Amino acid sequence: MATYNGSRFIREQLESILLQLPTESEIVVADDGSTDDTLSVVSSLNDSRIRVLPAESHLGVIYNFERALHSAKGDIIFLSDQDDVWLPRKVEKVLDLLKTCDLVMHNAYMSYDGVRGSRLSEIRPYARGLFRNWLKNSYHGCCMAFRRSVLEKALPFPKKLPMHDQWLGLIAEKYFKVGYLPEPLVDYRQHTMNATHLGNSSAGLFKKIKWRLDLFKALQSI
Repeated sequence: MATYNGSRFIREQLESILLQLPTESEIVVADDGSTDDTLSVVSSLNDSRIRVLPAESHLGVIYNFERALHSAKGDIIFLSDQDDVWLPRKVEKVLDLLKTCDLVMHNAYMSYDGVRGSRLSEIRPYARGLFRNWLKNSYHGCCMAFRRSVLEKALPFPKKLPMHDQWLGLIAEKYFKVGYLPEPLVDYRQHTMNATHLGNSSAGLFKKIKWRLDLFKALQSI
């Protein structure tokens, strides 16, 4: 989990995760220099499974996630945002599919002010394929889990990535077996402080082309 000024929702998110984790699991919380009481809320949960990485510098969401991933010790890694809610049996269902594949994507409910709206698949349908996801990403970090073998291939992140979850998805598409669960397993909270937003990107055409060229070059180098 990468955190930055997430005190408003982080307790509910962490509680929804901790309920599903066995005692030998860990939650790596990489903070990116929060100026609110995010870390105080995390500390107040007083759970030995939570391991906090204090900020060393402000990295931004992509490379703060990379820092968390570098520190993760487990054989199975789940990505988590700071402001969503994991639905019951998410871990169980994802682990079951990971018995036969290397990375799992699942569906989510879009949540607006605590009210569920449409499914993520209705807004951004998931689709397989390296070229398709290079051109238009359908991998979302809050809905992803993968084996350490995927992580070892994906790290270190290339410079100037547009999205960390897209990079992990492309690595899995190129080198590993991907599975998809159409069932929503997360309430994907939408609010004004989201680090990323679905819908039309504000990036200009030149930047979008450059992002894809940089991704293409990075994929060719590994």
